[in-house]
Amino acid sequence: MIDFKTCYGMTYFDENDLKETQINHRVELEYYRTNKCTEDDFEYGIEICKKEYIDDNITVETNKIENITNSSDKVIEIINTLKKYKVTPVGLNDVLEDLMKAN
Repeated sequence: MIDFKTCYGMTYFDENDLKETQINHRVELEYYRTNKCTEDDFEYGIEICKKEYIDDNITVETNKIENITNSSDKVIEIINTLKKYKVTPVGLNDVLEDLMKAN
């Protein structure tokens, strides 16, 4: 079995996104398609990485869900939706569950 991931985009929270919070530092989100290659097929998943730049420190938070689908196109479509709405690692499970129910 071979495991690897590919970055499918990145976004960040700007001043408008952070107006109602106490956050005043840069926050970036990276979205990855994970691949698990077996003898018979590919299994695709999603990983979100959140990076917060606070002074001279970087904090990183990630969440990964594997084996979502065997369709590369489907997982890329999901990633584009997650990126559009700036879903963070903590929200990935709930949002993905809602997206899968809708389809």
